[in-house]
This record gives sequence, C-alpha cells and structure tokens, in this order.
Amino acid sequence: MNAADSSSDIDPRYDPVDGPVVATFIRYAVPSVLGMLAVTSAGIIDGIFIGNFVGANALAAVNLAQPAWAAFAAIVFMLAVGGSVMCGRFLGQKDVIAASSIFTRTFVAAVGMGILIAGCGLIFLNDLVRLLGATEIVRPLVTEYMRIVLLFAPVFVAALTLDYFVRADGRPVLAAVGLVAFAGTNIALNTLFIVYLGWGIAGAAWASALAEFAIFLILLSHWFHPKCSLKLTLARGRWADIAKAAWNGFSEFINEMSVGLVVLFFNWVMITRQGVEGVAAYTIITYLMMIGLEVSYGISESLQPTISRNLGAQKPQRIRKFLLTAVCAAFSVGLLVSILLLALPEQMIGLFLRSDEQATAVIALLFISYFWPTFLLNGTNITLASYFTALHRPVPSALIAISRSLVLPGIGLLLLPLWFGDAGVYLAIPLAELLTLVLAVILVFRINPLAAAATEDKLS
Repeated sequence: MNAADSSSDIDPRYDPVDGPVVATFIRYAVPSVLGMLAVTSAGIIDGIFIGNFVGANALAAVNLAQPAWAAFAAIVFMLAVGGSVMCGRFLGQKDVIAASSIFTRTFVAAVGMGILIAGCGLIFLNDLVRLLGATEIVRPLVTEYMRIVLLFAPVFVAALTLDYFVRADGRPVLAAVGLVAFAGTNIALNTLFIVYLGWGIAGAAWASALAEFAIFLILLSHWFHPKCSLKLTLARGRWADIAKAAWNGFSEFINEMSVGLVVLFFNWVMITRQGVEGVAAYTIITYLMMIGLEVSYGISESLQPTISRNLGAQKPQRIRKFLLTAVCAAFSVGLLVSILLLALPEQMIGLFLRSDEQATAVIALLFISYFWPTFLLNGTNITLASYFTALHRPVPSALIAISRSLVLPGIGLLLLPLWFGDAGVYLAIPLAELLTLVLAVILVFRINPLAAAATEDKLS
C-alpha cells in the first residue's frame, strides 16, 4: 500500500510528520490529558461512593484487590504501549500493511493474555484472595468484587489496547472521548447500583465492568470510520514481533509494578516512625500528586505517536522539537502544582481532613515542605522515559523508570532516615527524582534519535 492509501488518516493541519510542532503537540496532548484526568476522577469518585454508601470494610476490600489489578494492568500496558509505538513508526514510513499487522498481533496477544490471566484468577480465586491478605471479615467482599472484575477483565484489555492504537492512527480526540465516556458511565452506574439499588460492593464492580463496554464500543467505532488506516491482518510480520513490542514497553511494566512496591515501603516506614497519622499524611500527599502525575502521563502518551511517526519518517530535528515541547509542558505543570502547594498548603490538605485531625495535618504540612520538588521533576522524568519508548529504546526507558520508581526511592528510604531522621523519609523521593533527571538528561544527549531505527532496519 502506498502513501496515498493512508493520506486521509490524519488532519493535514496536525500531521505529526509535516504539521506545525506546537499545534500538533497540543492537538495530541489536550485530549490525552483530559482523558487521563477523567479516568483519575472516576477512580477517586469510586472510592467516595464505596466509602460513604457501602462502608469502610468494602473500601478496604477494593484496596486489597488493587495489587492483583496492578500486576494485570502492567502486562497489558507493556504490550499496548510497545505495539502502538511500533505501529506509529510503520505509519510514519507509510507502510500501512506492516502497521496493521503489528496492531492485529498486539491486539490478539493482549486479549489472549487478558483471558488467560482472568481465567487463572477465577479458577484460583480463593487462593488469590488469601494471598492478597484478606482477613475473614473482608474476604467475602474481596471475593465478590474480584469475581465480577475478573470476569470482564478481557473487555478492559481490549479497550485499553484500542485506546493506544487509535492515538497512533491519528485520532487522539476519539481516544479521549472514550476515556471520558468510561468515567461518566462509571459515575452514573455507581449512583444507580450503589445509591439507589443498594447492590453494595457488587454494584461498584458491575459499574466498572459496564463502563469498560462503553469505552470499548466507542473506540471500536474507529474501525468503521473513513479515517481509519489500520485493519485486522496478518499479511506481514511475525509473532516474534510481539516479544519485541513487549520489550519496548517494558518500562511501562516497571512503572506499574514499582509504584505498588514503593507505596508498601512508604507505608511501612511511616507507620513505624509516625503511626497511623503518618500513613494518613502520606496518603494525602499521594492524592495531591495524582492529578499532576496524570497530566504528565497524558503528555507522555501524546508524545509517543508524534515521536514514533517522525522516527519512521527519519526526521530527527522534528523529534527533538516534539521532545522539547513536551518537556516544557510537563515542567510547567509541575511548576504550577508546586506553587499551589507552597502557597496554599493548609487549604490543599484541608480538602482531605476534618478540622479535628491536627496531628495528621501537621505531619502532612511538614511532608510538603520537603516533598514539593518531586512535583517539579517527576513529570519531566516520565516524559523522557516515554520519549525513549517511542524511539524503540526500551533499555534507557526502563532505566529511567526503574530508577525513579523503585531503586532510588528504595535506597533512599533505607539510608536517608538513618542520617536525617524523619526528614530523610520525606526527602527520599525528591532526591530520587533529581538523580533520575540527571541520568535521563545524560541519556538524551548521548543517544542519537535515529540510531535505534537504523539498527532495527539492518537486522530486519
């Protein structure tokens, strides 16, 4: 298939290969950021519904299920991100058949993995629930919730995979509409099932499951649209390409798995040194960090299709311009969040605390006074890791991801409290982000944007 066959898939005003860099970046970034914020708000509202209308035990049950869900999502992200940037590179080369082939193989592999994991989870559900640490009181609730979630997990996998490929195929707005529809449907069904019908924790699970159908159907409509260039085909390529895609998306796997481990480490240190109030203060910090992080993840996701297409088109100058634009955007978001935290710390903390919980508020205020540089740096690090993923450079991408999300925070939590007391706990992640940024900048200057593509072309 020649260039003419794929010329209608992207609005020429926002073509990643030929359009104006800043306008094109905004075209991809704004829908992506709005979609990520929508999904985040849906998760927070989920917790509000469960905590206020079902009870604390149900909220605990949902939290106990999260580690298994994180491991499941990590595998899917690895395949979807890795496959979509390969697809973007082929589209940049005007090779629609190869792009369609990697899409087909990635979609089949991801859904197949989802069915396999969900099936094993359902077969060994009781053992899984015990492994997650559920006590006798919450075990029935965890079992009820996970049975429904696992049953519909393959739909979630299919929808998430389509989301990345819809972006790669030049329709970021449709991808964002799907995520917003997921959030809106989830909130509406939570209201119906939990508040009005009284279905309890099962209502929360059913709301999430049916919301996944909403995003899947919306994204599926792309394949019936004239602008769609990707088709289901195995005409070119090999199944071994899926291993290459998974390796390229390995940093996403590390991100998902590492975050859960670091939270466990932090909770252990905080409860040991400062009790329940310390854990509550850290929870507030993570809520405050969530919005800034999701904006950064939206920026990094919008960078992947623009970079990968220019990689395929062999345009290193445009790759550098898109990277600079994304880094400036991520740093600006971090700067804004940092200013808000430093200017209005009491008001920000007060959103999550009653007026009589002063012990937790004092710890959270002290936490912010040391922790705020994290918000300034983490978005840039996330963006640089995503940049290397888009370049088909999984090793530097994974190195940045594991440095900022696991290795350096873990070392900091082990050593810094010995030297600086509680301040060492607060400084562990800011110092990890700073050291990671130094590493990331060195890698950016040392690695030629087109070197990976040239190496792959010689091997293929």
